[in-house]
Amino acid sequence: MRLQLFWSTISFLTILPVPRTDKILPSEEFSKGIVFYTVIGLLVGLIDYICYGIITFYMDMPLIGAVFAVLSETIVTGGFHLDGLADTFDAFYSARKKEKMLEIMKDSRIGTNGALALLFDIVLKIVFLIELSKSDAYLAVLLAPVAGKMATPILIKSNYAREQKGLGSLYLSQKYTKYMIVAVLIGIALIGGFLQIKSILPILSVLLFAFLFREYCQHKIGGMTGDTLGAGYELSEIIFLLVMTLQGVMI
Repeated sequence: MRLQLFWSTISFLTILPVPRTDKILPSEEFSKGIVFYTVIGLLVGLIDYICYGIITFYMDMPLIGAVFAVLSETIVTGGFHLDGLADTFDAFYSARKKEKMLEIMKDSRIGTNGALALLFDIVLKIVFLIELSKSDAYLAVLLAPVAGKMATPILIKSNYAREQKGLGSLYLSQKYTKYMIVAVLIGIALIGGFLQIKSILPILSVLLFAFLFREYCQHKIGGMTGDTLGAGYELSEIIFLLVMTLQGVMI
């Protein structure tokens, strides 16, 4: 059952091929897959790391390497979180009331705010990776998805903002605190293991941001949705990369 849950969670978060079974997990069981989030984040980061490493090691082209690292994550995750980022920014900065914002999030079209959010998200990630030293950039590529997934359990500890069920309700309607804590602790252990003392500020910054963003969403729409979870993931990655870059400049 645990292995099936692991494969199901990978399939939910990425486009990676996994063993298939005819058995469908009930939603209350599926939501326990949150415990694997940071491990899957490391898997995604490893793929990004390989793409980045091939370009920078053999061609010594950090800009192209950064572009391919960002492109790699987008492909592996199917743009899953980027879609949520765009929808969230379109909704939150539409100057509308809660009900209308939730409607905007369901609209498949991308508005100006969403397009700008995507542009800045991609550009900032590339810029931060370029500004890092080569050794730090390798670690940042590997660990940024872990940081994003480490933030997710904190974001999930909220109300589901919609009346109708959506993808986000798979996790937001089932709050298994112990699984969330384990996921966060695994994320802290992974980032701490690779970055050592340099991990303290990035970890604290991501966790604090996740809490503040969750409260902001609570204020705006009364809770979280699948889209705001995706936005929180992307923004947590940016916070992680930003703090790593600033640390590299100051230390």
